Amino acid sequence: MSAARSAVVEVAVGVLVRADGAVLFGQRLAGKPYAGWWEFPGGKLEPGESVEQALARELREELGIEVRESRPWAVREYRYPHAHVRLHFQRIVSWEGEPRGREGQSLAWRHPSAIDLAPLLPAAIPVIGWLRLPDRIGISCALELGDERFVERLERALARGLRLVQLREPGMQPARFDRLFRSVHALCVRHRARLLVNSRHPAS
Repeated sequence: MSAARSAVVEVAVGVLVRADGAVLFGQRLAGKPYAGWWEFPGGKLEPGESVEQALARELREELGIEVRESRPWAVREYRYPHAHVRLHFQRIVSWEGEPRGREGQSLAWRHPSAIDLAPLLPAAIPVIGWLRLPDRIGISCALELGDERFVERLERALARGLRLVQLREPGMQPARFDRLFRSVHALCVRHRARLLVNSRHPAS
């Protein structure tokens, strides 16, 4: 494999999120690899550009919008038959202008829970799962606070809308962790929150 073929291509990717939670997809044009497939908008970094600069330029050119607020979200590498890419995903929650396909590409807004576009670029598929997760996560600190105090705080946070909890107490004794797990699990079930367990537990 040549050096040019094996070089990693840096790509800025914009995940535009509307107020209703829908995200924007664009369809790749004829003449490009994976023509007709759906993807998140973005493009390659030019020499000397930051991810933010490249994304602002690409979205201006592709969609006719000006990015007002974005934040780094995830970085993922993927090997396509034609290229090895490093994708820098940015969540964009504020922009000026109405996105339109300035290069002739079709656009579609879809909620992450109801995406009916096909085919999707392979590198975009895991991102759909990430988008379905809540944008905040509560991480346990029962060893610092004490179990009872932590559970009380967690219950208040769940009542305020927290929907993703990570139970992570690697230094806790198994019997104590078992009791804590059952309390936290019951709260999460009651509030319909997702629970991630980062310690060994037979019921996790």
